[in-house]
Amino acid sequence: MTLDDRSFLRDFFQQTIDQPLTPSDERYVPLYRNPDLTGFDPVESLVRTIDWTEDESVQLLSGFRGTGKSTELRRLKRDLKQLGYIVLLCDIEDYLNLSTPVDASDFLLAISGAFGEKLDKRGLLGDSLKESWGTRISDLMRSVRIDPEIGIDPPGGFSAKIKLSLKNDPSFKRRVQERMAGHLATLVDEVRSYFSECVAAVRRSKGEDCQLVLLLDSIEHIRGTTVNANEVQSSVETLFVSHADKLKLTGVHVVYTVPPYLKVRHSNLGSLYEPGGVQMLPAFKLCDRRGTRLDDNYDAMEAVVAARGDWEKLLPNRESLDLLIRYSGGHLRDLLRLVAEVLRRAETVPVSEDTVRSAIDQLRTEFLPIADEDARWLDEISKTHLTALDSVRNLPTLARFLDTHLALCYRNGDEWYDIHPLIAEQVATQAAIKSAE
Repeated sequence: MTLDDRSFLRDFFQQTIDQPLTPSDERYVPLYRNPDLTGFDPVESLVRTIDWTEDESVQLLSGFRGTGKSTELRRLKRDLKQLGYIVLLCDIEDYLNLSTPVDASDFLLAISGAFGEKLDKRGLLGDSLKESWGTRISDLMRSVRIDPEIGIDPPGGFSAKIKLSLKNDPSFKRRVQERMAGHLATLVDEVRSYFSECVAAVRRSKGEDCQLVLLLDSIEHIRGTTVNANEVQSSVETLFVSHADKLKLTGVHVVYTVPPYLKVRHSNLGSLYEPGGVQMLPAFKLCDRRGTRLDDNYDAMEAVVAARGDWEKLLPNRESLDLLIRYSGGHLRDLLRLVAEVLRRAETVPVSEDTVRSAIDQLRTEFLPIADEDARWLDEISKTHLTALDSVRNLPTLARFLDTHLALCYRNGDEWYDIHPLIAEQVATQAAIKSAE
């Protein structure tokens, strides 16, 4: 292999690393604008709800990890800015510990801090409002005997102290949840009052017609650990179902990203968030539910790879690329992972067909082993293209299938399901053995 070949492989590999893109990035491919792929553009639906609703709205954006939610939020931000909105994009991961249960109290504290911090960085808050949130929450917390136990106050005062404590101190987060339980209505009033004052301050500076939008990313990353996953999932459901009314923020349009299992765990979730509801980013279908290949959709996936590097130089033929696309299941992150694995295994340029197949085999091993009980259920999903959920008691298992994308959701007008192509053969074999016993 020449030095030029190694440089080509290295540069291509670096372009496959998963990261949010902006629409101006040359690697960005506007897949969700293609109605043949997803049925409609979910970002455009979000835009219209915001633009057609006065003052405030709440919408949910859901989808599998790796389907481009963070990237599409950046397109949403661009499109809204073009319409004259002030848009604040926040990553909840910067403000909350995502491995422990979440509650309305700590969640509202986190998003209030995020909102104020983003406005301050844009120079849209006066000095009085900079201190306002810290003073309000300091008084409220001390009235219920909560105090962050951090030795030295960080720069930024009490607000920064709360932020650090919520993210880094699980015991503090737990105290907030426990002691705020009886004072949640008071906290909600304080939060809404703070948002109202912030909106008024921005409008005094930017004009009375100014509209604010808050986009909260990475909420779907709240997933817990193997020890507390069910507890954490239940807490997310409680937050977005039982406390849906508390997530409306005065004078602000809000979009929350939520995990796909939430839509499964609570039917008709969108009715709690009228008029916007829930927008779903599905995986990109490569065939219809009858198994008929969709050539145009393969071409769309080819464009994703081509935007990252010269696959015609890397692969022996288009059939090899189509094989990678097929085994990705239309999941963008898995497609890029397959390409990255080919690059790592390359011994020649172009690589051999055996190298392509060995990369596929490697990624398949990351999904295995599959428990026999799971295999029987997944086999039923592959045959019926339904969730095959026989009892609400099994919702956590179905949520796990979706969260780990053992099962994928597609859309042909309505939503349908299939299992990841990488595990299809293994699942069928296991299910057949168990049925024969």
